[in-house]
Amino acid sequence: MKPNPVSMHSWLHEFAQPGNLAEFLVEEIPIRFAERIRWIQQVQEWQEIPELTEAHLKHMASFSYMLKADPKDPVKFQGAVQKVLKRQDNMVPLMTRAMQKLRQLRGEEDFDDFSNKFLDNFLLNRLGCNLLLSHYLAVAHPHRKMIGIIDPQCDAVETCRAAGEDIVKACRDFLGRTPQMSVEGYSQEGVPGRAPRFAYIPGILEFVVRELLKNSFRATLDLARSEAELQSRPIRVIVCADEDHVMIRISDKAQGIPIEVGTRVWSYMYTTTSGKPSPLSGYGVGLPLSRLHARYLGGTLQLISLPGYGTDAYLSLPRVDTEMVEVVPDEDGPEALPYSFTV
Repeated sequence: MKPNPVSMHSWLHEFAQPGNLAEFLVEEIPIRFAERIRWIQQVQEWQEIPELTEAHLKHMASFSYMLKADPKDPVKFQGAVQKVLKRQDNMVPLMTRAMQKLRQLRGEEDFDDFSNKFLDNFLLNRLGCNLLLSHYLAVAHPHRKMIGIIDPQCDAVETCRAAGEDIVKACRDFLGRTPQMSVEGYSQEGVPGRAPRFAYIPGILEFVVRELLKNSFRATLDLARSEAELQSRPIRVIVCADEDHVMIRISDKAQGIPIEVGTRVWSYMYTTTSGKPSPLSGYGVGLPLSRLHARYLGGTLQLISLPGYGTDAYLSLPRVDTEMVEVVPDEDGPEALPYSFTV
């Protein structure tokens, strides 16, 4: 059986009712988990990689939970959903470590192509499951401003500003200094200072913007040796929109991405971080994960690097709810997501 992608229109209407969504999830989630289980089992050496065996065990348990869940018993069904979500904690670093160990085991020069395709599909499938399950828990406990995890009036300017303020605070608290940052909004309607609102999942937008800002802040802080130099390299966020799309550009003056790095910035196997995660660095997979979050409902994420000057990140998101449809990979689905990197 194939997965059934959900549109934003459905999230906002029929799946705003917990009973309807529960009936859908009890059929759909096992299909998507079965895909991930099958992908793990298709890795010939999966039983030799402790992280893959752990992931396989967690997915088998979650698959069983959902098969046995009764959508007509809200209390027990919510408990099953919470258990499934809990088992997905730390799945990203777990699967990243699994691919790193598999690369060591295989020793293949072209391993990154395999690992990028595998993790793109696996983690995009996971993202969709987690969001649908979280949406169910949220609609079961309504919030006056939200429809589940969706904000019908998502303010992209304020979301970007809040994400930026969090990064600024983290820099001040942990590093004692921070670059300047500005957030500006524009629209075809000519309303100064803000872009039109749209129905969207704020958590997706927050994740992508935070990851992009962390990269820009870290690169700027690493480059600037003095306070004067730091303030001369501001980070600028532009949010704009027309009737069909919201566009966000994040620009820095941190001398750009080295040419020799190129498209490797999108690889799960490439990282510039070392040691434990910090306020400005996680597990080294922020960019490929950000691209998956953007792609999930039909958006795109591109980087344009100007060597010696800086980097521009362009995030494009659809505004029309009927055009926002989940991207859910399956065995017969597309190849790994196309890279986008311009120099």
